[in-house]
Amino acid sequence: MKRILFLGQFPPPLHGVSLMNSYVLNSGLIKNNYHMEIIDLKLVKSISKLQRFTFLKIIKTFFCGCKIVYKVLDKKPDLVYFTICPTGYAFYRDAFYVGLLKFLNLKIVFHLHGKGIKNNCQKNIIKKYLYTWVFKNTDVICLSNRLSEDITEVYKSIPFIIPNGIALRPKFNRIVNSSKGSTPQILYLSNYLRNKGILVLIEALEILNNQGYQFNARFVGAPADLTIKFLENIIVNKNLTKVAKVLGPLYGNDKYLEFQKTDIFVFPTYNDVFGLVNLEAMQYNLPVISTFEGSIPDIVIDNETGFLVETQNAQMLSEKIAILLKDKYLRIEMGKKGYERFMNNYTLRHFEDNMYNTFQSILGTN
Repeated sequence: MKRILFLGQFPPPLHGVSLMNSYVLNSGLIKNNYHMEIIDLKLVKSISKLQRFTFLKIIKTFFCGCKIVYKVLDKKPDLVYFTICPTGYAFYRDAFYVGLLKFLNLKIVFHLHGKGIKNNCQKNIIKKYLYTWVFKNTDVICLSNRLSEDITEVYKSIPFIIPNGIALRPKFNRIVNSSKGSTPQILYLSNYLRNKGILVLIEALEILNNQGYQFNARFVGAPADLTIKFLENIIVNKNLTKVAKVLGPLYGNDKYLEFQKTDIFVFPTYNDVFGLVNLEAMQYNLPVISTFEGSIPDIVIDNETGFLVETQNAQMLSEKIAILLKDKYLRIEMGKKGYERFMNNYTLRHFEDNMYNTFQSILGTN
């Protein structure tokens, strides 16, 4: 049985990349066909510290490098599966790890869960040479054809395309109120980060409230660069206290029940590559309003399973929400189409099968 050394970040903290890494690690299909060895490259345990540079991270990076060398010499893996970070300080850290792997003459496959390479290459020729060296003689997995365009300047081979998928969640006895006078429920669910568009959504809700629309909105997520108190103060200042509530983080059944109590899911992110939470909403038959960001236009089909809006455009966002607030039957129809799209393309089974077939192809076992 061939060995795969898995380099990546695992929860906590819980975010899109760490969640997908845990899916790969715990896949029965993959574990039954490969010996998986792991090295957790996590340097911090909270979302708020992910982007901060500290000298302690440099020390931890060095020790992680030592672990990689020891594990390679001890286990002699046939393949290194590496969820490399494509930008920021983390990229230089990961380039150091890549140097060790290439010195040890290992076969590498990168799984890209980020973007920004093309932009960096256009700004700095030295970075372009570094990216080209990192990706030379490797295999690459991208989340969508749209995102594969990010590496065209530094990677001349054809990458594997594997969309993310999520586990099927429990369905509760959802009560759909058939009354035309029932108040539509709006849900935002993600970490409280500015670049997830939460402040844009609050601004859009202010517009709708001033226009006399009836709705209730709930914001579910863990504090990150925005605190619960900060968001509550904004809601007070915008006179939204009667229609909007900040609930903080919810987990397990409490989280899934929020989806079931909802009529419209809104995720106006302006810094994302995939948006796993949109898949969760689609699984619960919800119309999704999101943005033309990363892979999202490949997932949420504009005017079919929901609406897509320009990033940081509160006016446009309010207009799309208003359409769904006024039309219950459109909400239901878009939600049904989203559910069908999810079940046909984005379940965890789809993801595991694609990952397994990709490993088989790279290792020449097909």
